[in-house]
Amino acid sequence: MKQVTMFVWNNFVNDARVLREATALTEMGYTVTVIAKKEMDELYLPSAETVAPGVIVNRPLKLELPKFITSRIKSGVLNKHIPNMLEMLKMMALGRKQNADVYHSHDLNTLLQGIASAKLRRNRKPLIYDSHEVQTSRTHYSFKKVYRIEKFLLKFVDHVIVENDTRADYHRRLYKDRPTPVHNYSEFYEIDEVEAYPIRQEFNIPESEKVVLYQGGMQEGRGLFKLLDAFKEVEGARLIMIGDGKERLNLIDHHKELGLEHKVDFIQRVPYKELRRYTKAADIGIQFLENTNFNHYSASSNKLFEYIMAHVPVIGSRLPEIEAVIENEQVGLTVEPESTKQLKEAIQKLVDDDELRRQFSENTKQAKQKYNWDNEKDVLKRVYKKIK
Repeated sequence: MKQVTMFVWNNFVNDARVLREATALTEMGYTVTVIAKKEMDELYLPSAETVAPGVIVNRPLKLELPKFITSRIKSGVLNKHIPNMLEMLKMMALGRKQNADVYHSHDLNTLLQGIASAKLRRNRKPLIYDSHEVQTSRTHYSFKKVYRIEKFLLKFVDHVIVENDTRADYHRRLYKDRPTPVHNYSEFYEIDEVEAYPIRQEFNIPESEKVVLYQGGMQEGRGLFKLLDAFKEVEGARLIMIGDGKERLNLIDHHKELGLEHKVDFIQRVPYKELRRYTKAADIGIQFLENTNFNHYSASSNKLFEYIMAHVPVIGSRLPEIEAVIENEQVGLTVEPESTKQLKEAIQKLVDDDELRRQFSENTKQAKQKYNWDNEKDVLKRVYKKIK
């Protein structure tokens, strides 16, 4: 049986996109092994397991210095770079051992692992570079440094995948060749068959209040502090924020400073398959990215399509990919990405206008027929057919 080895720089617990891609490849007759990583505080995770029929994950342990040493020695080399390098070497060794028919690196931080496994051998194997982000334009990233690294490593790659057309055009401007857009759409399902999570009961939300939902990572540039600022003036709604990330504790502190304990509730990240239950319980979904870099400017995050799949009207930033979906399909409202005032007004408008929400919700039923993984996975399969 043909084999694909994928590399991801996470623990592969909630990586819905990569799991969708891997599952699609099993439909072509491939067995897929995903080489992920396991941190020292994740020892409870299995080192190897089957996560779907034909999809296996291996998690080599990332070794780190003991806490009593790292707390005393503040060294990025010792505490971060050396452990990361050793983990990469472990992943390379596992990848070469696989001797797969195709290697598939997800994002720039696994491309070296893919090159070492696919190209540094007598019989070279095809290598796909699947970039989920715009690596050269991200928060705290140096354009010049990343551009030089990515440009050099692309010489070893047989095919490049990016998330959408805006990013494909950007990649072509930098590197001449245009990659294949494979959109990060939700898999198709009928939300009526999903049992809603009892959010109202858990947080004592009265029927008179609408549930506004943000689900996703809590990092810089997601507009989450502005969302809290906007919500201070919103009436008749409760904000539920689901997810984890570097800014989570700061957001909790900020909502307390604003006196929003009675209007905003936080839920830890939930397993992807359970997430749709929470989404169904919402009346309005938020996708308020800030235009801080090209990575955000060009984003079409999965949460947008999760809201649509669950028939939830969306308020999104007026950025090209997000705006195109929301406005063309009439599934919600768009606002300027830096405007707290517009965000507040849009939320209040949807909270107050039952008929407008109902119409947007109805429109999602048609939009989901177009924006779903069942359609998009054929694009990925065509890429694999080309590289045989």
